[in-house]
Amino acid sequence: RYQYVVKKGHIMFFSAGKTAILAVLSFYSPPSSTRCFFLLPPLDDETPHRRRRRTSFITATTTTMSSISVGENNMKSLTKEDLTPQQQHQQQRQQQQNQPQQNQQRDFPRTFYRRKLPSTLISFSSPEGRQVFQSAVANGGVASFFSLIEQLQTQPEPAYCGLTTLVVILNALAVDPRRSWKGPWRWYEESMLNCCIDIETVKQTGITFTTFACLAKCQGLDVNATYASDSTLQDFRRTVKETCTNSPPSQTSQPTSFLAVSYSRKMVGQTGSGHFSPIGAYDEASDNVLLLDTARFKYGPHWIPLERMFEAMMPLDPDTGKSRGYVVLSYDGRGEGSDGEGDDGLSHLPQSVLFRSNKSKDFLRREYKRYLDGVLEQGRDSGQDSIELDRVISYWTRNHTNSSFIWELVTPQLQPVDSKEIKMVNSLRCVIQKLIKMDEGGKTFNSCSLNRAIASSPGGECCTGSTCNSSARVLEVSPAEAIYIVYLGSLPSEMRKKIIYGACDELENDEIDDAVREQLLAEAALISYGFEECDVDF
Repeated sequence: RYQYVVKKGHIMFFSAGKTAILAVLSFYSPPSSTRCFFLLPPLDDETPHRRRRRTSFITATTTTMSSISVGENNMKSLTKEDLTPQQQHQQQRQQQQNQPQQNQQRDFPRTFYRRKLPSTLISFSSPEGRQVFQSAVANGGVASFFSLIEQLQTQPEPAYCGLTTLVVILNALAVDPRRSWKGPWRWYEESMLNCCIDIETVKQTGITFTTFACLAKCQGLDVNATYASDSTLQDFRRTVKETCTNSPPSQTSQPTSFLAVSYSRKMVGQTGSGHFSPIGAYDEASDNVLLLDTARFKYGPHWIPLERMFEAMMPLDPDTGKSRGYVVLSYDGRGEGSDGEGDDGLSHLPQSVLFRSNKSKDFLRREYKRYLDGVLEQGRDSGQDSIELDRVISYWTRNHTNSSFIWELVTPQLQPVDSKEIKMVNSLRCVIQKLIKMDEGGKTFNSCSLNRAIASSPGGECCTGSTCNSSARVLEVSPAEAIYIVYLGSLPSEMRKKIIYGACDELENDEIDDAVREQLLAEAALISYGFEECDVDF
């Protein structure tokens, strides 16, 4: 007499008449005697007494529906008062059986609060760790400690160990980032370190030992990086002593160099893989070094045997195929006493005050390098072995069709905030503008005039917040100035020095001193360094 359909876990019975019956199967009973609860909706012509009887729940037993099963949630519409004492008892037993499984799911460790330090390492704050520190103080092994501990901070991202280690050292060396942090304050923080790699990439992958060295160079530090596979335990111990035990020239002066290590956490019994940390102190008596771990949410500062520290740097990094290592970072201002000679300052590059350029632009650098290789090959065939300015102009203006294309490679820095930096920027731009009007022999450009080439190209305006899609506080540098710096960076180091020093000697301007020449060389060297490193897979 009845037909049924399954809908949302319930079995709906429809009679031939107007009365519908809702049957909810109970999962508490075995299939052979499935219990059903029938709710009989009242008819319109029923008396109140008959209506009360028909709307009550009637328990029945059937065997004809034993092959039909429904889930546990079908009983949720029934209250405890609707169940018989036997059914309530069965419900309690079922809940007790499910309780262990629910507790197990609830106790699953989805978050972590720190990690226990391996027994082979010594916590800095433990009684034993304090004794080692006292010994290090007695033996003069804390030359780096106080400057670093003053700036030590917790890395803001799980993969920021390299960036935060560098930020701690930069602030400990009192390096001025020359850009605002918050409000009027200039201070290093991780988002400023985006010259060698995209900051969003770092959040996912971290950085390698090579990238760490690149970032440090771009901030104006002297970088002495050593792969562990190219070193010995004795070399590492000597470096630790030089950075941790050598006292500053005077009691009031600050250390000018610090040591950072890149190592495998697994090799020291910790969880994780590659990691960066500054070395804060050295105790010669126990031969332990103090790791100022920036991942303080995981491990706090701790002492580790120097030999084990060296062994932890030896395993190959799967991302580079090379071992990890250690790097000495030094800073002594703008390199006083430099005469512009040497290796073009690639180990000590003053920060650029004119331009910024991200690692994400490496594809543009590679394309430009291939272009220069073709130009040089053609030049050798015709007896010309140098890069001509008009070739650089043609490339970065897209054959004089778009002079704003240079802003794809570089972006002007933020406007300076103090009088010394303002003077330096103005002097640099003055020199560049005068160099644009001269060739190597002091002659004025003719058909290759950079300013004329820029003026004839669409979009040849200065880079501003609206034209460069950047902050409105950037320097208003012209495309001609930017292209000329790229031109200098495309030349061999000796040739660019000849241009800058030779031309500046002919310029009668009291504001052009050695500091301006050195900074201009550094601006070109930074561009050149970017071209050299664009093929390196960081």
